[in-house]
Amino acid sequence: MLKKKSYNQTKACSLQIFIKTILILSIFHLNLLYKKKNIKVALCTMGKQENLYVKEFISYYIRLGMDKIFIYDDNDINAEKISDMIDKRFKKYIAIYKPKQLKLFSQAKQFTDCYSKNKNKYDWLLMVDMDEFLYIKKDSLKNYLSKPIFNKCDFIRFHWVIPNDNNHIYYENKPLFKRFKGPYKKSPFIKSIIRGKIKDLKYMVHSPFKSPFRNISCNNIGKKLNNSKINIELINNINIEKAYIIHFKFKSTEEYVNKIKRGYHGWTKSYIYQTRIKSYFENNKITEEKIKYFEKELKINLSNYKIKRKLDKIL
Repeated sequence: MLKKKSYNQTKACSLQIFIKTILILSIFHLNLLYKKKNIKVALCTMGKQENLYVKEFISYYIRLGMDKIFIYDDNDINAEKISDMIDKRFKKYIAIYKPKQLKLFSQAKQFTDCYSKNKNKYDWLLMVDMDEFLYIKKDSLKNYLSKPIFNKCDFIRFHWVIPNDNNHIYYENKPLFKRFKGPYKKSPFIKSIIRGKIKDLKYMVHSPFKSPFRNISCNNIGKKLNNSKINIELINNINIEKAYIIHFKFKSTEEYVNKIKRGYHGWTKSYIYQTRIKSYFENNKITEEKIKYFEKELKINLSNYKIKRKLDKIL
């Protein structure tokens, strides 16, 4: 006859099963953590006369968790070189392309080129300018991107938040984050991070252009967005709950004027006056010193802003 198992034997057997279960769950959890840490993330950017900001930009994104930073150096061939501004300890993270050698003349073409060259090597690729810093609240980059809420997402759209000029007229040799601490203004404009291995993707300045209508777009909390209502530049329903991009759009008056002088996309005086300067004074305090600086450096008449300033003083 078979003897019944004693109470102690049964207890020991249950304990063994419990321990095995804990070990299996622990191994599963460790595999998930390893998978999170093992995803590869790259950044694509371009720079024209941005050498003052290269060190801070690179240091920030390496600390954030980028595996590689691809920089399209759009400086004139005989002018300053971005490579001269990169610390030796960071060089292994950086690859530099010269757009003129690659026959690329627009930001959209450069981002598209960067994605097509690297889409099979990286799980995600972020497209930003050198004045844009992805900020993730209370999380690391790779843990954030590994969250199940993004499993079905091909694009994650991040809204801008924009610091004002803090009434700084001139450039100071200090980090952007120390000079411009806010307040930050929420903006409907977006930039995107893109999952790798997407076919036939074409990128505009702010967002993928043709592929989004075949792929799934999400916001920063993994909520699926209606592609038919997505503008390639902006999304009006602003959400910055988990992550956003800090866009140092203005910096000081001097730096903003220098940005205008670079003449991106062949800016005309009319465009500069009606769009760039208008945007600046809509978001920053109007002062006589700023008006004079714009007029002197850009050879432009800002009499309407002088009148507005006088009215503001009266009111």
